[in-house]
Amino acid sequence: MRDQGRLIEWFDDQGYGFIQPSDLTKDRVFLHIKSFTKPGPRPIVGCALEYTVVIDEKARYKAIEVAYLKAHQIQHIQQAKKSIQKQNTTLTNTVKIMQILCIAYILVIAGLTILGFLQGIFLLILCIINGLTYWCYAQDKEAAQLGGKRISEQFLHILSFIGGWPAAWLAQQKLRHKTKKQPFQRIYFCTIAFNILLIIWLVSPFNQL
Repeated sequence: MRDQGRLIEWFDDQGYGFIQPSDLTKDRVFLHIKSFTKPGPRPIVGCALEYTVVIDEKARYKAIEVAYLKAHQIQHIQQAKKSIQKQNTTLTNTVKIMQILCIAYILVIAGLTILGFLQGIFLLILCIINGLTYWCYAQDKEAAQLGGKRISEQFLHILSFIGGWPAAWLAQQKLRHKTKKQPFQRIYFCTIAFNILLIIWLVSPFNQL
């Protein structure tokens, strides 16, 4: 992977200097004049560079395949980094919200069972459904990797709708499965909403079952 940085020291008479990577958590990198891929003007302190990092015979970080960066290239990469950071922030916030939602769901179901609004068998069935849901996700992940018979998305959504969505979310995060498939994710979140509405109906006076 190529890195970027700026030249912070340059000893022109000796033909070497040091680069400070754009990622300030990284150590500075040794640069020799012969490491440039193309001949060009002599480096000056502050110029932007792109390079590949290796470890040389002195066990120090050294830049090779060095090239000068133009202003529009720096801006483009900075925008890309900002976009990635924004996506990571959004993902982190989503994960936190889902963690809270799963915990709240479990506590509410347990509370409704203790208070007698739901029968104890309902809690047992819900545990079985969640165990089955995680197993199905794991089997589908394995089938996707080995080219075996897949479990249909419709069946996975049905399991989420009848109460297995907490285990489905856990499986998605732990197994890294179905997390980037947008149509699937949209339907998955709909199953959560419908399941919550189902629980509300079950404990409401309108339920005559």
